[in-house]
Amino acid sequence: MPAPKELEKLGGLFDKVTGRSKPFLDRCAQTKFLAVEDYTKAANEFIQLAKQTLNVEETKVNADCLDKVKNAVKSGQLDGVLVDELRRLRTSYLESVLRPAVKSYLTSEDGTIAEIESLYTNAVRIDGLLECLQFLSRVNQK
Repeated sequence: MPAPKELEKLGGLFDKVTGRSKPFLDRCAQTKFLAVEDYTKAANEFIQLAKQTLNVEETKVNADCLDKVKNAVKSGQLDGVLVDELRRLRTSYLESVLRPAVKSYLTSEDGTIAEIESLYTNAVRIDGLLECLQFLSRVNQK
């Protein structure tokens, strides 16, 4: 179980990331709402959100996995293949980038919060994209 000091650091991190991620997550929510009215516009908005997220330099994840997602987005392929690739990207990012960084941050006395905030924000964005895409897929099936 984490020590109280580690929990305090983690709580502060969550608060900051929540604030930084809100505008992006709001756009994801608006895209889902738009999908009910106009799927094509929602799909175009999703593609813009995905491009914005996937072009961030700090993504630092398996290049092959990231390339597959970028290619699927570029082609407009909003289907089960992209859902699967985004899931792989999220898993890869959480396991190989975020988890080690958080562990290091919690055990370090002098760790910079800016870097870990950026990494965590990327994770939230990838997850937001996945959730949005899953909703778009359900709407498109009806």
